[in-house]
Amino acid sequence: MSSLVGALTVASTLFGLLLGQISAGAEMLGVLIAATVLMTLRV
Repeated sequence: MSSLVGALTVASTLFGLLLGQISAGAEMLGVLIAATVLMTLRV
């Protein structure tokens, strides 16, 4: 599951950079990082 989250993080970041929407990509990255931290704390 963590590998899937990591893959989504990389994909969303690269997608955001390709679109030139750095702020949107950073926001999505922050959300995914927060979700990953919460999942890690739950385990």
